[in-house]
Amino acid sequence: MLEFNNKDMNLLILLSEIATIEQLARNKLDKALPKDLNISSFSVLNHFSGSKAEKTPLQLARSFHVTKGAMTNTLNKLEKLGYIHIRPDWNDARKKLISVSQSGVDARNYAIKSIKPILDEIIQKTELVTKKSFLGDLRSFRETIEKNKV
Repeated sequence: MLEFNNKDMNLLILLSEIATIEQLARNKLDKALPKDLNISSFSVLNHFSGSKAEKTPLQLARSFHVTKGAMTNTLNKLEKLGYIHIRPDWNDARKKLISVSQSGVDARNYAIKSIKPILDEIIQKTELVTKKSFLGDLRSFRETIEKNKV
């Protein structure tokens, strides 16, 4: 039988807690988001809020750690809603470039207003998420996993 030491068990417990937190947060946010947006769609719109630079579907897929097919599905939904623009890359016809439309910016801002009460409630009930050391530790943990060092 495989046995785990305390360090292994602590890591398994930590991963389980993170997975549970992620699921709980997704459920709460999905319920609060406007009907035409889900977490994936909102996340893409929110991604563009930090930079208006065009991105390829592959760049976005890599940013979100999803397959290009999954990202293409999300982008197609956003395009149908008029929240993004998809155009050919004039330098490489095989590629497409994605940018956010003004209605996408507006939808993202409306979604932020919709989820803000939930975020405020969480922050009010716990000071943990405002501690820089905790956020730094979480970021380091994520970066380590991304670099396959775990």
